[in-house]
Amino acid sequence: MSEEADYSAEEAELQAAIEAVLASSSRKKLVIAGPGTGKTTLFKRLLELSPGGRDERIVLTFINTLKDDLEDDLGEMAQVYTLHSYCLGLLYRHPALRGPLSEDFTCRPGLAGLIADDYKFIHGEDAPRFVGKMRALADDDDMRFYLERGVYYAAADFDDAVYRAYQGLKAGHVPVDSFQLVLIDEYQDFNAMEAGVIDALAETSPIVIAGDDDQALYSQLRDASWDHIRLLNDAGDYEVHKLPFCMRCPKVVVDAVNDIITRANELDRLAGRIDKPYKHFPPVKGSDSAKYPRIDEVETTVQRQTANYMGQYIAQAIGQIPDDEIQESLNGGYPTALVIVAQPYRDQIVRYLEDAGYEVDTKRDSEGRLTRETGLAILKSNAESNLGWRIILAADRPAFLGDAVRATADNLTLLADSVPVDYRKHVLAEAEAYELPQQTEGAAPQGEGELRPSIKVTSFEGAKGLSAQHVYMVGLHDGELPHDPQSIKDLEICKFIVGLTRTRKKCTLIHTRNFAGGWKVASCFLDWIDPTRLAHLRVDADYWRQRAADDAPGRGGVALTRGSSRLASLAAEAQNIRRPTHWQWSEYKRS
Repeated sequence: MSEEADYSAEEAELQAAIEAVLASSSRKKLVIAGPGTGKTTLFKRLLELSPGGRDERIVLTFINTLKDDLEDDLGEMAQVYTLHSYCLGLLYRHPALRGPLSEDFTCRPGLAGLIADDYKFIHGEDAPRFVGKMRALADDDDMRFYLERGVYYAAADFDDAVYRAYQGLKAGHVPVDSFQLVLIDEYQDFNAMEAGVIDALAETSPIVIAGDDDQALYSQLRDASWDHIRLLNDAGDYEVHKLPFCMRCPKVVVDAVNDIITRANELDRLAGRIDKPYKHFPPVKGSDSAKYPRIDEVETTVQRQTANYMGQYIAQAIGQIPDDEIQESLNGGYPTALVIVAQPYRDQIVRYLEDAGYEVDTKRDSEGRLTRETGLAILKSNAESNLGWRIILAADRPAFLGDAVRATADNLTLLADSVPVDYRKHVLAEAEAYELPQQTEGAAPQGEGELRPSIKVTSFEGAKGLSAQHVYMVGLHDGELPHDPQSIKDLEICKFIVGLTRTRKKCTLIHTRNFAGGWKVASCFLDWIDPTRLAHLRVDADYWRQRAADDAPGRGGVALTRGSSRLASLAAEAQNIRRPTHWQWSEYKRS
């Protein structure tokens, strides 16, 4: 069969999968969609066919990074929110939902921590896990304490905004919104409370839920569970569809993911997993697959601040990314390079990249927590704000903190009246003098003819919703990922899959033999990938000496001319070097 005929068959299979969703008359549809399989394109087609206008359609996801991308793509056709911001909107619109919470309440991430601290001062014992109780839909005295303190501070955190909205909707205080179409993205990352709000919407509106249990990373951070999407898949209330082709990743990454799933099944991991196709799509990714036929596996002999081989290698690899790939990422609004890394390697790598002259984005979606400056800004506009005073006290931790909080246990006494007069005068003087931060302009324009790659450094969880031309997964060692190779957790498998599938062009897996004097063993996950898919490269002192000799004077192997074939040739030569097996690494460590 010709290559053209193969393409035609694959395009026909993809079109049939999409048309099955579009043609369905079911009011409840579940789309199982692996990484890069075209959910956004499907959402766009669904919105184009939906009756009503923009305000009669809604798209919900769970973090701002994903919301921003969906808004760019779909914002002209539908309202796009995180579930938290949608529930905040419900509270602002409906007095019956917010109850005694003032109409001018504010959303303050970090409020839950302050209230937990209050509980300890007032009750003399450790606070319950308030956020966990909300997510489990608890309704008890502990939650009443929390909600009343939120009223006292005229504020809500993300989770309690959803909790208040859910409880009010469940009690029938207001009718559930009705839309012409509800689209839900990344359903596997919602917890029971959030799933409850979605269930309510599903009873009043046609709904399409999309997700993939292989990408569920938030069970530890957000009490999310892949059980929700698996139950929908099995229960029969939703018509189930599956998107078969990955249109983001080159073939070698798709094949590696299937290797991992196969090995996980052999080891009786991922029990209850939704079976789904995950195929390479040559019409879109054929040329990238030919250009990048291998995943690079880079072993550094050492990693420490004074021999920062990981950072140095990533810097020179980014320096080789071709101009057309940089421009493509800038036009598309996604990173040129994505470094997925945790401590203790993260800071060393970021420092090296910045010292090499690169601008590095290290922002997290959860940033924007309460700071002393937040408190001063609040007090500048309202000198009696309980929340403003509480934030200042949390930052200063004065000796009278406990007494001040206990004096407000009735939720009536102003916190400003419970602090010493001299302290109050001093803080109010600070607030009066405080200059609100100015809005910063966008990134400085690039010089004429200059292309600067965009680089983001994040965690596995932070990588959710992202993709990049080149992905570098760093710190792949037993004891880290996975934490215990004899007892591998499903979540760890999902992390590895998510990291790999951020890749648009090329993926590089990096580990070291020795970190700061301690021996390391390469992650056993690397043995789950067919070795023919990996190009092995050893980075040691000789490697850098050779690079320094080969490169132009002054570069020292840090940032080569973009498009240089030097690294590719070295990687090709190194393919004959077989990486030791997990057992051999263990034997080496013992010796």
